[in-house]
Amino acid sequence: MVAFGMIKTSVLSLKVLKLPSSKIEGSRRLKCKASKMELTITQPDDWHLHLRDGEVLQAVVPHSASSFGRAIVMPNLKPPITSTAAAVAYRESILKALPADSVFSPLMTLYLTDTTSPHEIKLARESGVVIAVKLYPAGATTNSQDGVTDLFGKCLPVLEEMAEQNMPLLVHGEVTDPDVDVFDREKVFIDTILQPLIQRLPQLKVVMEHITTMEAVRFVESCSYGSVAATVTPQHLLLNRNALFQGGLQPHNYCLPVLKREIHSLSP
Repeated sequence: MVAFGMIKTSVLSLKVLKLPSSKIEGSRRLKCKASKMELTITQPDDWHLHLRDGEVLQAVVPHSASSFGRAIVMPNLKPPITSTAAAVAYRESILKALPADSVFSPLMTLYLTDTTSPHEIKLARESGVVIAVKLYPAGATTNSQDGVTDLFGKCLPVLEEMAEQNMPLLVHGEVTDPDVDVFDREKVFIDTILQPLIQRLPQLKVVMEHITTMEAVRFVESCSYGSVAATVTPQHLLLNRNALFQGGLQPHNYCLPVLKREIHSLSP
């Protein structure tokens, strides 16, 4: 997961020349030339990683550790990681799954719910293990059924404590209203939830996870430097929504948030 805005890593240097949109269809092929693209990676960090648990964790952890030095680990398990104690235990499970010579460092997160307490945020900060809290609107994505339903009501004291503790909020930025078109849910989230949140708590650090639209890019760029950032996935840069249907339905190109128009993946 590539990050821009607030979080940077010293081991990644990237310069990209965008290709003409007329030459790009559902699946875009990137042509790398020394004069146009420079990419230097020694041991990058993964700023959005799902390790899951059980047998999947045992398989994925060594693979991730072979490429990355650190990773921000998402908390949407069954049951979700809603407490500092659970995050510490989950971290121990990850460490036990590492190869003996690995120096991989998992950075843990909490799963925000309507019942999360400000005290839990204090515990998370004091732990030295939890570095952020993840907002999943209830029903927005995988294992989000325990997510937030009342951000500006029940969760407001928690958000205020997060701002006080300098604890970032990582956001799955989509509304879940069934009347909102699935391709518009990120934009509507920005307009109706994220913008009001930033106005109400300007000191709260926010990361929009896996953004997919030009509106998200422009929103991040419009915010004060260091307050709002974003991550973006390789697939949302390389593919557009045509890739879901070319040659028949392509289920392996389906993800949440869904792929968008080409104009969004080319957004400067």
